[in-house]
Amino acid sequence: MSYCVNCGVELDKSAHKCALCDTPVYNPNEKSEETSLPFSHTPDIPVGIKQKFIALVVTFILLIPNIVCMFINLFVNPESLWFIFVASSSFLCWILFVFPFFTKKLHPYLMWGFDTLAVALYTLVFYANDPSDAKWYFNIAVPVIAIVSACVLYFTFWYRKRKRHWTSKVLHIFIDLVICLSVASLCFFLGNYIIACEIALVSAVCCLALVFFWLYANKSKKVRAWLAKKLFV
Repeated sequence: MSYCVNCGVELDKSAHKCALCDTPVYNPNEKSEETSLPFSHTPDIPVGIKQKFIALVVTFILLIPNIVCMFINLFVNPESLWFIFVASSSFLCWILFVFPFFTKKLHPYLMWGFDTLAVALYTLVFYANDPSDAKWYFNIAVPVIAIVSACVLYFTFWYRKRKRHWTSKVLHIFIDLVICLSVASLCFFLGNYIIACEIALVSAVCCLALVFFWLYANKSKKVRAWLAKKLFV
């Protein structure tokens, strides 16, 4: 039962205004039908245009500090071209994370080739700056980049072949990490970088322990269900 807010007369349930004083009826419990606007204030923008716009903004954000560092280096400390390291690091980040947004369709193998080349050129910048110690580049950097690239290529091929469960994906990621860290530790050992070899070897052993755990999780349905519940997968 409702009453008029102005004169207090009892109102009929279907009334839209008071029969005595013509005051509009307002019932907060009733949901009013919202009238659709003739046009939208926010026009729909295709996803591809949004991605390209965001990538363009990030590109300019990366470009500004590189230009600033270049001018500071050339005018303040021209004898040492340290801004090349900043530029190469920014270029590597751009290739890895920004460049895929400019492509209409993501080609995994093409991205793999660009990423491998970008990482190889990035390490080459450090070697070109100090070529006196060449063994770290040819004995460590090149083999590690090649092994990591091969593992990424295999994982990409394996993942695209058919649909995989998420625990199986995590398992293969840790297997690839064990292979890469083992090769890195061997290269560090041959190059007589003992501390780096020990760090890579300990990391490989830790990843190997996780490989056994995810291997068990991939086989057990109960563990997979428990992990999915705990990790909100």
